[in-house]
Amino acid sequence: MNPVKDHPERITRKLEKQAEALNFDGISFPMKLKDIKKFERQNPQISVNVLGYEDKKIFPLCISEMAEREHYVNLLLLEDKHFVLINDLSRLLSHQMSNHKEKRFFCLRCLNSFTRKDVLDKHKESCEKNDCVKLGMPERGSILEFKNFKHSMYIPIVVYTDFECLTKPIESCEPNSEH
Repeated sequence: MNPVKDHPERITRKLEKQAEALNFDGISFPMKLKDIKKFERQNPQISVNVLGYEDKKIFPLCISEMAEREHYVNLLLLEDKHFVLINDLSRLLSHQMSNHKEKRFFCLRCLNSFTRKDVLDKHKESCEKNDCVKLGMPERGSILEFKNFKHSMYIPIVVYTDFECLTKPIESCEPNSEH
């Protein structure tokens, strides 16, 4: 809740007092992922988001429903037992998106990245209605085929469209050998 620049691993008296003010009733340590929601209910000023890490990919595990709280904490769960504080989400996730070094703004529900905060805010309006997702892509080199032809329908007309192309108007319907 108050990041320290020098020696963040040290426990100071200020941190001890802050920890005493938090409500940990009914929560056993080490804390499990299922206890995060209970912790949020007991401490109405804090929201906690948890991301997972597997196969060199980061994905959402538990995203807080109470995003508009005074304090928010982003954690990374390693090996289903160790929580690590994420100080800068952009620095952690931007290498998964591109090789560019500029700051990115991430939606924690779908991990889409945006270059501006206002675009992220606009995206959140529609994304908050959805559940968190972990994308699963096929293995590189694998082949996907359509085999259920019994579920397809015969359609006598097929239309291919490309809205990015520029079509010149036809002057007449009769073929012209000059063109």
